[in-house]
Amino acid sequence: MLLSPKPELESAAVYFAISMVLVLMAGVYQRHFRGYGRLYNPFQRPAPLASKDVDYLASFLVPFKDFDAKQRSRFLSRFEWLCSRMKLTFYGAIDERHKIIMYVMASATLLTMGMKRFRYLGSVHRVIIYPSKYYSKINRRHHLGEYNPRLKILVFAADTLKEGFRIPNDNINLGIHEFSHALCYEMKKGSSWEARRFRYGLRKLDEFLNDQTRIDELIADEFFRGYGVRNTYEFFAVLSETFIESPNDFYNKHPYLFEVVKAMYNFNPLVPNWSERGVAK
Repeated sequence: MLLSPKPELESAAVYFAISMVLVLMAGVYQRHFRGYGRLYNPFQRPAPLASKDVDYLASFLVPFKDFDAKQRSRFLSRFEWLCSRMKLTFYGAIDERHKIIMYVMASATLLTMGMKRFRYLGSVHRVIIYPSKYYSKINRRHHLGEYNPRLKILVFAADTLKEGFRIPNDNINLGIHEFSHALCYEMKKGSSWEARRFRYGLRKLDEFLNDQTRIDELIADEFFRGYGVRNTYEFFAVLSETFIESPNDFYNKHPYLFEVVKAMYNFNPLVPNWSERGVAK
């Protein structure tokens, strides 16, 4: 005659199985979803920008000044969302931190105005700000800014970040440069049409860089910084700075590259209020 297991043993087995499932779920949460509750908390609504902050945005961000009411509303709603969710850490004595935050968020928002995906959830988990040039323990050299895709961290030197917006047409903007790197990682594995379109543009830029004749012409032309020809991602970052700050000159001198970058960002800085085609409200 077979005897059934004792009820105590059955209960212990059930409790053990439930405990293992909970441990597994906790591990998955820590690995993949930690912080998403904060990101999508319906009870945490982004605080609207004060009128003085909106005025300050208009003082240093040239495209924002030219937007109509609809584009400004879209920009501000995305800007406010990023301000409420993106984590910034300051190291050292940094003055006017609130303005530094605005430079960071303005850079992030501006580049995604033609995209539905604007939150950088898959590419930026933390932003670190140093007062000036800093020493990177990862690369073991000094930097003004960098993007680490493995750690999903953006790092900026505050003084250089500010300088990028002080001169709006010198085609050197640290915020735009580094966030363009983050976007490359953000779009790396996405299955959406805009992610595929973005990656197609990167392939076109890679083909361009593999043509030595074109590279020699670019270097001789000196319109873009020579630093950009190091690799496709640096090339895209340098093109992005010029696309935002000097779109007319960019289009007139290098229309092919302009069209590639325009398609990747899905907006045209040469038309009033840019293009709204394919943009989510």
